[in-house]
Formats: sequence, C-alpha cells, structure tokens
Amino acid sequence: MTSDEKKALVAKVKKARDKKDMSLPIQIMESDLYDYNPGARMLLLVLALGTRTDPEAYAPDDCPYKDDMVGWCDMSQWRLALRVGKSESQVYRDIQMFRKDGVVQARGWTDYNKADHLMYRIVEDVVREHQRPAQKPDVERKPRYEKKAASRGWFSAKNQPKREEETMAVATGMVEDE
Repeated sequence: MTSDEKKALVAKVKKARDKKDMSLPIQIMESDLYDYNPGARMLLLVLALGTRTDPEAYAPDDCPYKDDMVGWCDMSQWRLALRVGKSESQVYRDIQMFRKDGVVQARGWTDYNKADHLMYRIVEDVVREHQRPAQKPDVERKPRYEKKAASRGWFSAKNQPKREEETMAVATGMVEDE
C-alpha cells in the first residue's frame, strides 16, 4: 500500500466518521439491519466508531497487519462488551451473526504469548443495501417474527378442545340428557 493510497483510505475513513448524512454510523442507524435487536445494532455502531483512522497509531510489534490497520476495529471483545453493556459471550455470538450475515469481516492473528487477536471491518455495501426507503413514521418495516407459528394454547378453527370433547361425547353416546 503506497503512501497516497494510505492517505486516501484515511480520508475515506475520517469522512465516514463525520456526522454527515451518509456516514457509516448514520447509515447503520437508518438501516433495517437488526431491527428489534438494539444490542446488536449498538455493537455494530461501536465497531463503526472504533474503526482506526490514524495510520501512525500504536500497533503491537507482532501484528502482521501493522501496515494495514486503517479501516479496521481492533478492540478486544471484553472492551466491546463493556462499551455496549453486554457479556463477552453475547458479543461473541453477535459478531458470529454479523459474520454469517456478511455485515462484518474479521481477521486475526496469534501473538508471541499465544493470545488470539481479532480485527473487524464493517462491509459498507451490505449496510447500504439495507437502507430503509424513507425515514418517516409510516415507513414499512419487516415484521419482528418471520412466521407466526402455533404455540401451546393457540386455538384455531381446527384446534377447539371443548368442541372435540363434545363431539366425542355425542359419538359415544355419553351425552347427559337434560
């Protein structure tokens, strides 16, 4: 990566962090990604805000990505958990969900002390694809639950326990005459 490319990438990341209409944090908030899951969306925002913008910032000596850290968030999961107000295990599960959904890329390395490190980058194209058509009160939102399934105690035209008992009683002749 040349010096000019690094400067262009730094300018792009800094522009994305500004509070303009098209900054990445604003795009995340105005998307339908993780609607009804505010903790996951908050974690995505923390990842966006924790993205490195300074190519001269400290990096561990044994990090193989030392020259390519701009645009990546390298906060540890315990620190992300503190910032978001979640447990480390829930942060881990959310990041796995982000990776499965293609919203976040991750890369890692093991240091000389045998400790694993991960870095995360939000895929801006995926966030842009999930923008709501409008930011108005009557905007159509996807339902919270994909498919409404029958649960225990759920009655339908076919599932009527009292009627079944009465039908069985009539059929077997066990109806009491009044």
